[in-house]
Amino acid sequence: MSEINPRGERKGKVNIVSMNDPVSQLHREQTTWTTANDNKASKTGTGKKHYEAFDSTGKPSPYTEIRCVLQPSQSPQARFFLAAVFSADFDDAFTLLYSFMAVEVKGKNLREVRQAIQNGRCEFIQEYHENEFLPPAKSEPVIESIRFIAGDKLGDILSTYKAGK
Repeated sequence: MSEINPRGERKGKVNIVSMNDPVSQLHREQTTWTTANDNKASKTGTGKKHYEAFDSTGKPSPYTEIRCVLQPSQSPQARFFLAAVFSADFDDAFTLLYSFMAVEVKGKNLREVRQAIQNGRCEFIQEYHENEFLPPAKSEPVIESIRFIAGDKLGDILSTYKAGK
């Protein structure tokens, strides 16, 4: 323990960490990184995060994370993607066909989401849930539900798709 002299200076042992100490430097870097990521998530006072329906950066991605709120998420590789089934007149739903499953996506303003996946430039899509995210603007894409289809129903969907080719 150190004592303080009348001028306010410490006498005796003082525990000073060197600025060149690698452990303290690592700790500072981790703290800075965590703070930056916490700000990136931008939680508000309500604890809800900003909602993004999809990765709009346009970077090529070898897979697409399909993030769900109330069921397990999946991350199929792009090499298994066969096609997207959609209506040219409506932007409220599309189905992604993979060699081993189909993914039914429903929502609003989904054209950009579908096109990003078709072009292999979408790292994630995510389902909106009011308990998790702040409400998006009316003009923004919103994924209201995601349904994974496999098994016998997938066989029916894929045979219909192949017959149409």
